[in-house]
Amino acid sequence: MREIISSERYITILEQFVSTQIALEDRPRIEWFMQDGARPHRTEKVFRFLDEYFGNRVIALDYPKFTGTGMDCPPYSPDLTPCDYFLWGALKDIVYGNHPSTLDELESAICVVCNTISVETLKDVTSNFILHLCHLIFSNGEHFENIVF
Repeated sequence: MREIISSERYITILEQFVSTQIALEDRPRIEWFMQDGARPHRTEKVFRFLDEYFGNRVIALDYPKFTGTGMDCPPYSPDLTPCDYFLWGALKDIVYGNHPSTLDELESAICVVCNTISVETLKDVTSNFILHLCHLIFSNGEHFENIVF
């Protein structure tokens, strides 16, 4: 049986992520943590955990209301990860094009499609992501439109 993502399960995932980061870290903690606005991500327990590890270096919906620090996710913010502006759309089109009817079929289709992504495609995505960040810097973090990456 598959687990749904509850706030408790999400905290377990965050604990694994943070422990890996601590083990790999050989530099000062200057990174920010950004998450989407899914309901399990916006509970008091999750915000307490994020506050303990990241403090004011969190960008998340409702986080500043709870902690008084960090940044709220701005509406219509530019996508800050290659997964947001490329991968999910590309995968969705192919995976759902095959009309999976069960969760097992969906999971299998996602794995198959992920294994078909070429190294060249990943290099292109990385190059476009760098260009995306340059536009974001140039726009002072404001929303920008009508740019094809």
